[in-house]
Amino acid sequence: MKIKEKSQMCYRFLTSPKVVKLSWIGIVITWIGGTIVALLIAQLDPIGPTTDLAGFNPLINYISDLGNQDLTPMPIIMNWAMMTTALLMISPALYLIILLQGDGSKLIRKILAYLTSISMLIGMLGLFFTGVISEDVGEVWDLLFPIGYPWHDLTADIAFYLFMGSGILVASQFIIFPDILRDKLGLDKSKIRRVRIFYIINSWIITPVCFAFFYTVPYLWYTDEFWTFLPTWQWAPIWEWLLMISLTAWMLSASRLIVKHLKHEKSK
Repeated sequence: MKIKEKSQMCYRFLTSPKVVKLSWIGIVITWIGGTIVALLIAQLDPIGPTTDLAGFNPLINYISDLGNQDLTPMPIIMNWAMMTTALLMISPALYLIILLQGDGSKLIRKILAYLTSISMLIGMLGLFFTGVISEDVGEVWDLLFPIGYPWHDLTADIAFYLFMGSGILVASQFIIFPDILRDKLGLDKSKIRRVRIFYIINSWIITPVCFAFFYTVPYLWYTDEFWTFLPTWQWAPIWEWLLMISLTAWMLSASRLIVKHLKHEKSK
C-alpha cells in the first residue's frame, strides 16, 4: 500500500464520527480531571526542599509546577494529562477542517481552515513536549542540549502561542462565514449570537489580555518570594492560570461544537 493511501486511511479514521466523539470525551476527562486531581494531590506536598511552601497555591505556583517532583508528590499526573490531551486533540483538530470549510469554498476559506488546524496541531506538539520536558527534566535538557533558552519554557511558549492563534482564527471564521454556525451546526439566531459573543470575548479579548500580562509581568519563581514585594496584578502565575482557563474554554467549546456538527449531519 502506498504512503498516500495509508495517510488517507489514517485521516478517514481520525475524522470518523466515533473517533471524534470519543476523543472529545477523553479530552474532557483527561485534561479537566487530570488537572483537578493533580491540584488536590499537590496539596500534600510537604515544605521544602528549599524555600518551597507546603501544599500548592495557584496564586504563586505555575501550572508546570504540578509536573515538578520538587513541588508535588506525583508530578506524573499533570505531565501525563498534558501528553494524553495533546494526542486526543489530534482528531478534533483535523475535523475542524471539515467544519470550517464550506462546499465549494474559495481558496482563502480553505487556507484559513487548514491554517487553524495546523496551528492547533503544532500547539498540541508543544503541549505534548511540555509534559515530556517537565520543569525538572527541562533543567537536565538545558545542561545536555543548551540552546540559550529553557527547553521547558520553549515548549510551553509554542503551546500558548499556537493555541491562542488558532482560537483567534476560529472566532474570526465564525464571524466572517455565518454559514458555519447556521448551516453546519443548525443553530438558530439566538444561539449563533451567544456563540459569537463567547468567542469574541474569550478568544479576541480575554486570552490576548492574559497572554500579554503573563509575558510582560516579572517572571519570578517561588524562590524569589515575589508575593512579598509585587502587587497582586503582577504575579505571573495568576495570569498563566487565567490564560490556561481561557484556552481550555475555547478548545473544549470547539470540540463540543464539532460533536454537535456530527449530530446535525447525522440527523439530515
